[in-house]
Amino acid sequence: MADQVPLLPYNVYMTEPPHLPVRGAEDQGGPDFLVQAEVKERHARGVVLQGQTCSGETVTVTLTLVADGIARVLLENEESDPARIRLARDLPADEYEMTITHSEGYVYLQTPALRIEVALQPFHLTFCDADGRLLLSQNYSEVTAVRMKLTVLPFGLSKVNGQRVAFHDTFTSEPDEHFFGFGEKFTDFDKRGQRITTWNIDCGGAFSERSYKNVPFFVSTRKYGVFVDTTSAVDFDMVASNTATYSIISRDSALDYYVIAAPDLKSIVTKYASLVSFPILPPKWSLGTWISSGFQRDSAEEVLRRARLIREHEIPCDVLHLDCYWQRFGHWSELLWDSELFPDPAGLLAELKSMGFKVCLWMHPYIGIESEYFTRGDEKGYFLKNAQGQTYVVDIWGGFHPPVGIIDVTNPEAIVWFKELLREPLRVGADVYKTDFGEGIPNDALAYSGIKGEQLHNLYSLLYNDIVAQVTEEVTGHTGLVWARSTFAGGQRHAAQWSGDVNSTFPAMASTIRSGLSMAMCGHAFWSHDVGGFTGHPPTELYVRWAQFGLFSPMIRAHGNSTRLPWDFGPRGLELFRTYARLRYRLLPYLYTYACVAARTSLPIMRPMVLEYPDDPSTYTMDLQYMLGEELLVAPIYNLSGERTVYLPEGRWIDYWTREIFAGPRTIRVQTPLETLPLYVRANALIPTTAPVSFTAEEPCADITVDAYLLEEGTFDLQDTDGLTRISAELEGSQLRINLAGAKHQLALRLLPLARNELVAEVLINTTQSCKEASPEEQHPQNTWARAEDGTILVKLSV
Repeated sequence: MADQVPLLPYNVYMTEPPHLPVRGAEDQGGPDFLVQAEVKERHARGVVLQGQTCSGETVTVTLTLVADGIARVLLENEESDPARIRLARDLPADEYEMTITHSEGYVYLQTPALRIEVALQPFHLTFCDADGRLLLSQNYSEVTAVRMKLTVLPFGLSKVNGQRVAFHDTFTSEPDEHFFGFGEKFTDFDKRGQRITTWNIDCGGAFSERSYKNVPFFVSTRKYGVFVDTTSAVDFDMVASNTATYSIISRDSALDYYVIAAPDLKSIVTKYASLVSFPILPPKWSLGTWISSGFQRDSAEEVLRRARLIREHEIPCDVLHLDCYWQRFGHWSELLWDSELFPDPAGLLAELKSMGFKVCLWMHPYIGIESEYFTRGDEKGYFLKNAQGQTYVVDIWGGFHPPVGIIDVTNPEAIVWFKELLREPLRVGADVYKTDFGEGIPNDALAYSGIKGEQLHNLYSLLYNDIVAQVTEEVTGHTGLVWARSTFAGGQRHAAQWSGDVNSTFPAMASTIRSGLSMAMCGHAFWSHDVGGFTGHPPTELYVRWAQFGLFSPMIRAHGNSTRLPWDFGPRGLELFRTYARLRYRLLPYLYTYACVAARTSLPIMRPMVLEYPDDPSTYTMDLQYMLGEELLVAPIYNLSGERTVYLPEGRWIDYWTREIFAGPRTIRVQTPLETLPLYVRANALIPTTAPVSFTAEEPCADITVDAYLLEEGTFDLQDTDGLTRISAELEGSQLRINLAGAKHQLALRLLPLARNELVAEVLINTTQSCKEASPEEQHPQNTWARAEDGTILVKLSV
């Protein structure tokens, strides 16, 4: 690890992943891999094989067709481990064609989307798609060096000094294959050539592959995905130790993985989500701006001052976040207000609500030893235990705050107690919790349920956020939104997450973009980050550039360990933050539409270029630009110079600011002033907008204007709290035809002045209804259209 170089200062508290032992010269054993197998039995969706390893040990291999295009491979000892934790759900037996055939020496399992070929002697697994195209294949031939020493680990298990320490598998990696995912990794988006360990850790920055949010799932450009179903640490060697292969090493009591095949990467992400979880649809207000007190002393007077200044400066904002200091220092996180600094919480929250604010409160799943709640929990056995059976007390804050006990989220009585602590601030008027930490579970901790720390470590964040989300939904009535730092596979159900404590530097901002794209490939749609970075005080240029990135992210929060209030960055910083916040609020109908899509499909709002353009090799390593939804291409500036390259894929693209039209594929070099975020619109896009407001409401947007970047024809399926509205528009000759159907019966369409628009002389609605032309100066009624001096055509529709 980067912070374990011998000459660096000692890190006080860090829960490192358990290290695999190094085989000594006296240990004559070696990796034990499958050499042959025979069919032991058939089950409803697959087969059970009895396998024999090179040492003669018997193992069991179960192959299951879970759903069309999803296969499960389970390698375990001859006897299963009943205590092993699974995250994947058992899917219903959908109607699809499935065949299982057994001929001499081979077994074949097939669904319409996936075919598995099993060679029994010598043992070998091959996966192909519906057309017979090879997806992935176990590799036994490239694993040894010239001296016949293994360089990677084939399908099997390893023992050291007679004790099993891991299961593993190795696959061929095609020379042009690229890999994405693994959770929130701050390294290059393309994980080819990297070694990755899925182990949640307080990484304290955006420096390396270590992260708060790990997901043992990845997607390949060859259009398959792999999910390893375990809460234990998994090592992925992605063409790092051997340029022909990648390997999976699991420390669990079995190797349990799923191969997912589909015609496109989006479908793979959705199928993966069907196994672990789809996102919730968060409240509409959560897509607005969140502004924080920052990690500094606070008070009721300061909170009200911030709230009033936000409204006075006319900054659109929905959520005020109160960080740690709403509670008594030294007692974190007992979930009690500091009565000296916040003498009337109910009154404070009521006043904030009268100003249109929701309130988010900071918390973590630990309680400081100075709190009376620690004493109560300790007496009741509500905390994780150490090897001696005593409450495990840890210095999670590195000396800054008194040590804490870790709430045991596997103890039913502790859960009830914890939920009661959570309820009171919500009853008083808070709306959501920022669920900080959750990564610091010691490997040797013991839980009430019997789970050891090593297996609980990654699972903890899921259980912790489940509890907080459940209470939030019960008390507030809206979906169980949290704002979480740590998560694991399936954590997309806890919208939302933010990227943690990154430095206030341009390189950290660039790494944050990469981490968000890696999270996106795991189906985590509602991801965010701290505008300006967390650690340090950003100069105005960095703050503004980060705000542009943040306000064009799935969710947006300004937060840090010093002020991130827009007016503290000078008149220019304030004005530019406000400008982009208003632009975000204009786009809320567009963003909410993609939030609805995410809840149904787990497709992210912030989309890697490769997800939208999987057949364009230029997108495979592209990790500093992205699509926001399907229509907007965002290229944040990550340096002081304002220069960068932007890649425009195949098709035509329109500069949002100048409306210049570019034909892709091409790379352009841009240099932009601080005022400008490079932003491009896909030609023929229809972008629903609304008038910016100070704060949002859950009611359907009543004032929708669709910006039409029309060259020929375009469509958009607008989703709002009142349902689905289908909008289409077509330019043909001098005629503009608009169709509107669904929940909304009135809206406006603004045809922007691009090529040929000046030729429009007739407007039709729903094929036959003709619009009357009106003067631009008059307040024209519904089903009329007018042309402005700059060539913009505004049509008011009512159907």
